[in-house]
Order: sequence, then C-alpha cells, then structure tokens
Amino acid sequence: MIGEKKSMIAFYNGPILMTMLNPKIISKDGEYETEEGCLSLSGVKKTKRYQRITVSWQDQQMRLRTNAFQGFTAQIIQHEIDHCEGRLI
Repeated sequence: MIGEKKSMIAFYNGPILMTMLNPKIISKDGEYETEEGCLSLSGVKKTKRYQRITVSWQDQQMRLRTNAFQGFTAQIIQHEIDHCEGRLI
C-alpha cells in the first residue's frame, strides 16, 4: 500500500501454522553466524542470527501478541522479517 508499511509472515512452529502481521523483533540474544539458503537466491550465504528472540506482532484478529522463540524457529522468523524489510541474505 502506498504510504503505509504493512508486512506479514507465515511459518510452521512445530505442527502449528502461525501468521504474524507487522512482526517486530523487540529483543535478541545469543548471536551466531550461520549459512542460509533462500528461494529468492541461488546457493547459500553467511548471515548473522540470534539464538533467542522476542517478537511482537498482531494476530489475524489484529490483537497484539508477544512471544519468545528460539533455535530454528527463531532463525526462520529472522529470515522472513529480513525479507519484509527488503533484505536478502
């Protein structure tokens, strides 16, 4: 939309499909370097990620939510938020 910044990501958190509207990482801890692949690019590239993150977002009913994520789920969320902010690894 022109003049409005909106974003949405969807991912599996275990067996549950989660959607986040306008997600924002509000805290992060446990920096590490990893290699990631992406359907937008060929090959893998090095990138910095965090083992633990806390994210705030709106659910599909536009209620504000906040939750902590770690491990691979945290990595996926960081990757997808990067896309929403115009960054490719």
